[in-house]
Amino acid sequence: MADKKIMDEQNRFIEGTNIEKHREWRGLKDTWYDYTQWIKLLVIVMKFVAISPFRIARGVLEYRWMGSYLAAFNMRDRCMEGLRGPALQVANEQLNTIMSATTTQIGQMMKGDRRFGDNDFAKKIVLLEQTMPPEIMAGFPNLIPIPLEVYQGLLNCYMDQNACPFYIDVMENAGLPADSCRLSANATGVAINDDFPKIGACVIENNMPCDSSTMNSQVIDRRLGLPSLPAEVPMRWEDRNTDKYSLVQMKRIIKFVEDSTGEKFDEQAFWDVINRHNKEVSNEMEKWEFMQTPYSPIGGTVGALYHATYFTFSGGRNPAFVKTDEKVLKIAKDCYEQKLNAFPKARHRAIMWGGPACYWPQFPNWLYNCWGILVVAAMDSFSGNVTIPTTSLDDALVGIARNHETGVMRRHLTGGWQHLVEFWGEAEKFSCDMVILNNDITCKGALGLTGVILDQAKDKKTRLMMVSNDMFNHVTISRADMRKEVNDYMRAVMQEEPLDASLCDYDDYEGW
Repeated sequence: MADKKIMDEQNRFIEGTNIEKHREWRGLKDTWYDYTQWIKLLVIVMKFVAISPFRIARGVLEYRWMGSYLAAFNMRDRCMEGLRGPALQVANEQLNTIMSATTTQIGQMMKGDRRFGDNDFAKKIVLLEQTMPPEIMAGFPNLIPIPLEVYQGLLNCYMDQNACPFYIDVMENAGLPADSCRLSANATGVAINDDFPKIGACVIENNMPCDSSTMNSQVIDRRLGLPSLPAEVPMRWEDRNTDKYSLVQMKRIIKFVEDSTGEKFDEQAFWDVINRHNKEVSNEMEKWEFMQTPYSPIGGTVGALYHATYFTFSGGRNPAFVKTDEKVLKIAKDCYEQKLNAFPKARHRAIMWGGPACYWPQFPNWLYNCWGILVVAAMDSFSGNVTIPTTSLDDALVGIARNHETGVMRRHLTGGWQHLVEFWGEAEKFSCDMVILNNDITCKGALGLTGVILDQAKDKKTRLMMVSNDMFNHVTISRADMRKEVNDYMRAVMQEEPLDASLCDYDDYEGW
């Protein structure tokens, strides 16, 4: 009887995909609410198209990566799998803001793309290379900072797991090393394939620490043909003696933007952005207070994704993130006061650490629905949470540099090796009994500490589960391979059986 039940449940997916044949039934109230939020996403997409309908249509035909965003609705549904009540509300509030912010910037890129005819709007855009926070542009209210590489590699991989292997192949076919970080490899492939939009007055380049990033910065610089400046922000950010050097670099960036765009630094606009940035950080810290309790509606896939999004796309410039946080905090407060368990299937609480599989961003939802593992926070959640001083302009500029130094991918790879193993302390802070380590096989820096982490795990009560991935390339390590590693660990080490056996093994190799 049990086998028959499992067999029937496995027929829930369209063959070869992770797309269910029928929409998830959550009860009348939550199903209706989820439907209204789906309609909101449709409105967001319509506003996106309205930015520049003709140019956006041409962009879909011109750029291979643009087509991946047609799967946005599927991604949205996957991010909501298994959620009910307050958890469903929080995820929708945050994801709607993510979708609105990202589609607006894609529309701006198409609006200013010189491939479709030059215009003055293109000159208002300043490109920022990967992981750079937009606070760097806080004093230029008339300019639009847009992250380079994110839309052509990270977000479209969230939508479509088949988006990035093509660009990785382009990079390797050009003779560049195949064991490079997939983030940099994909960006290099996009550049070689000439698939970056022709936008911007200038570009501020990153000084990421690895050889792969150095490679992709050089290739992109040659392909863009724009005035460029490396933001040589210090790596050893714990050493306060580097603050003087950071200040010099920040002033170099301001002068470079002024010279490249003709705009002048506006100090009043600068403080408006910085104050809003500090409010975003304050809201994040308040959310953490709820997340440390059993009565938090914040967790799973969207929470960490939301943090990475406002770090990358807002940085105090987009008021929508503060408004969303106010709604989320109200939901969280109500949930806590009512002592309501928003994740009733949770048997374990976990911190997720390391470079994730971007071709399966909904991995935390699967962990929760299949094995009852609630991912409370991820490594990116602990990046860039710097309250910027408002005592003087120089202090604020150093604070922006510190926010960059401790940002996504930098804090745990450039501040000293001890920051890569901070997860033990964070797991204890958030009352987690498990750490899930994303074992990205192309990140040489992280792989070099694997032995240290395994040695430390011997003396810890917190369980350590290592799950392999290839970041942007599902061809090497598929989502099914990841599921198998989790299944084997939970059965062999934890001696547990799944909550939903039909989710343990299914074919989604052709799915978005």
